[in-house]
Amino acid sequence: MSIATLPAAKAPLIGADAMTDSPPPALHEAARYAVLRRMGSAIRHQIAGSLQPVSMLASLLERRMQAPTPNVEALRKNATEMSGLSRSASSECVALMSWVAPHDGELVAVGEGVEDCLHLLATELSFRGFSVVNAAAGQDALVGRLTLRTLLPAALMALTDNAPGAAQVEVAVQTSPDAVTVSLTLTPIERDEPPGRAKAYRRLTWQDLEALAEDEGVVLRRSDQGVDLVLALQQRPSSEKEAGVRWS
Repeated sequence: MSIATLPAAKAPLIGADAMTDSPPPALHEAARYAVLRRMGSAIRHQIAGSLQPVSMLASLLERRMQAPTPNVEALRKNATEMSGLSRSASSECVALMSWVAPHDGELVAVGEGVEDCLHLLATELSFRGFSVVNAAAGQDALVGRLTLRTLLPAALMALTDNAPGAAQVEVAVQTSPDAVTVSLTLTPIERDEPPGRAKAYRRLTWQDLEALAEDEGVVLRRSDQGVDLVLALQQRPSSEKEAGVRWS
């Protein structure tokens, strides 16, 4: 699958790593590993955040049980609350683990998929001097969940890792009869300090992004302002439409 690229400007805003025509297969897995390592800290933070309320309520419950005359009604209420929090935390952890062990063939509305990715990455990017604007909310065209989760984080990392200064990144979506284009546009912003470097693992290069795009069958277009990811538009199987299956 050939990857279309726009001619690079003489002084591109987003870095000057050259793209090769066809990266070796080993680069595909190396790039996937790099993206997952970079995502690891955000996933860990989300897991800790979902478990913290359970821990706090358990500590409160323990203290109340140690009272000379425990309030049984209060204990019952706390136990019910902790049960609900535990179920919620369990669901959140299972969902987060799907980043590590994804299910092949899952589909997702592109707006929802973009939100999932930005939810994990926006905080770390803001600490480094990058703000993210999600202009894809409500877009319901279907794409492969794994493909989007692979390419969008990689593109965000490559853009910001190679940016010369702080910037705003806008993520937008355009849909055609057979494709969904996710566009990332970088706009410089005034900031006294240079952008911070990613602390987890290594920076993402354009060669990493190209390797992932080739492996996922995604057309990659790069300009001096950003990156376009052209994903195949998917259709939900008719049997699932009739059954009302909700992909999660």
